[in-house]
Amino acid sequence: MPPFQSLSSLIGAFWRQRSPLTLPALALACLVPAFFVVYTEEVWEDFLITYRHSENLLNGHGLVYTPGERVHGFTSPLNVLLPALFGWLMQVKHFAWPLFLFRLVSLAGLLLGATVLTALLQRDESVSRGSRLLALLFPLLMVLEIKTTAFAMNGQEAGLMVGFLAPTFALAWLGWPRDNARLGGLCLAGLMYTRPDGFIFGGAAILAALVFTTHSRRDFLRSLLRSVLIAAVLYLPWIVFTTIYYGSPIPHTIIAKHGMVYGKTGAFGLLTPLVVGFANLPARVCGIFAAIYDFITIAGPLTWPGWSRDACLVFGLITVAYWAVPGPDRLGRTASLACALMLSYLVYVSQVAAPAPWYYPPLACLSLFTLLRIFSQVPARFALRWAPAWSALLCGAVILLLGFIHINSVRALRIKQEVVDGGNRREVGQWLRANVREAETVFLEPLGYIGYYSQCKMLDWPGLASPEVVAIRRQIGHIKDYPWGSYLWGKAAEVLKPDWIVARPTEANQMKASLALTRDYQLVRVFNVADQVLAAGDFPGCSINFDDCVFMIYRRRPIPEGQ
Repeated sequence: MPPFQSLSSLIGAFWRQRSPLTLPALALACLVPAFFVVYTEEVWEDFLITYRHSENLLNGHGLVYTPGERVHGFTSPLNVLLPALFGWLMQVKHFAWPLFLFRLVSLAGLLLGATVLTALLQRDESVSRGSRLLALLFPLLMVLEIKTTAFAMNGQEAGLMVGFLAPTFALAWLGWPRDNARLGGLCLAGLMYTRPDGFIFGGAAILAALVFTTHSRRDFLRSLLRSVLIAAVLYLPWIVFTTIYYGSPIPHTIIAKHGMVYGKTGAFGLLTPLVVGFANLPARVCGIFAAIYDFITIAGPLTWPGWSRDACLVFGLITVAYWAVPGPDRLGRTASLACALMLSYLVYVSQVAAPAPWYYPPLACLSLFTLLRIFSQVPARFALRWAPAWSALLCGAVILLLGFIHINSVRALRIKQEVVDGGNRREVGQWLRANVREAETVFLEPLGYIGYYSQCKMLDWPGLASPEVVAIRRQIGHIKDYPWGSYLWGKAAEVLKPDWIVARPTEANQMKASLALTRDYQLVRVFNVADQVLAAGDFPGCSINFDDCVFMIYRRRPIPEGQ
């Protein structure tokens, strides 16, 4: 049985018995994200979708994307409410200061997560002195994982997810102490306020702990029930508000993304999801540690070397399979099973919606925790000669892999911010604001920058803030042998007949293949920064910028009189 019976006693012992390296280790967990912000200045596309809701709330239009239209066009309540609160407190019109404060909150979440999980690694009674020192690598590993740092610092909710999930996992490992029931309820509510699927990540940690616990399961469940009730009370106001205000507590972003992907095998019936899931499994396992959108090949070749994906796949497989290996390491096997359950959820999600890299940080964080546990336990368990050296070598390999991905990613993301997002997309939005009339509509896929800077009525694919688009997609349904698969962007444009269309080259190809769109729309402006992207050089990860460096703006031709 673990020697600590509450989270406070675990953290208290961690601080009282900290080594001289503890504070430097946690400082690194702050410095790496801070460097990311300073170097890349990245503001992720989806933050501006969310902040347009926040800004409209501050301006008295309500929590909406388009004034007058009550559409739940954001996913994370905290991601929209905290920037709105910061904007109101500071009385500013630009998102820079609210985003700065939101980054500080996210950084605090990362630091809390690093502290709690490092304390768990160090305080389990079965670890040696060498393993305790090895555990201090966890904060560095956590922030070297590029998706965790990026989506905590660029306006997404990853920092908050880690900040609530880590204490949840620790409480579950400790048997969900009765004295911590209120804290547990706060963590569970926090997960839900961070993302509506937060209960799945928290549930994975709890279920895994229940499987391997040595505590009384009856007491565990009784205390857990108290926390669930507290969380329900805390989250109920949001459910009531969204049901009354939007008509449903389910974010429209979730409704819009559903059905974006469908199985491509017709050889099975009811088991098709299972077959497709197994087919997608290697890519999802690789995604645990891989770079942001490492699979992009739409507008150019894959630029990440094959060995890096091989390494990500190997480490990922070790992480999610370790729980099935018999042995005394309950902590490591508990974390591994939680990772396997989270991965199963992401495999399922990838069958109904395009996989998003910001779903991975909770899984990546707990996976690194599992790897460190494996590296500290397995060499000694098998009595390998120079076991500490083997542990250090394996940790070094993970650091080199994550460092390689991180360094090249921040280079690519800096170009993305300077040239593609802060440059090209923002200019497209500003041009539309100057040229689109108030009653006219704009159809496009990348809603964030262009929608925020244009302030136009947007009809976005797949319909994050546009119920009209979702209705059209359902009307169109599945088109067999469609050259662009489930990406029915061109078909939706034919039915919607927007006044303006913003298209990438791949989407322009859909327009060229459509007689109606070719006849009804004329190209009026091209925004092209491809030369600047190519001039930055060919390096691992540069492919993230290929698809968004060219945008073509089309305007609907005037309808001839009499038609």
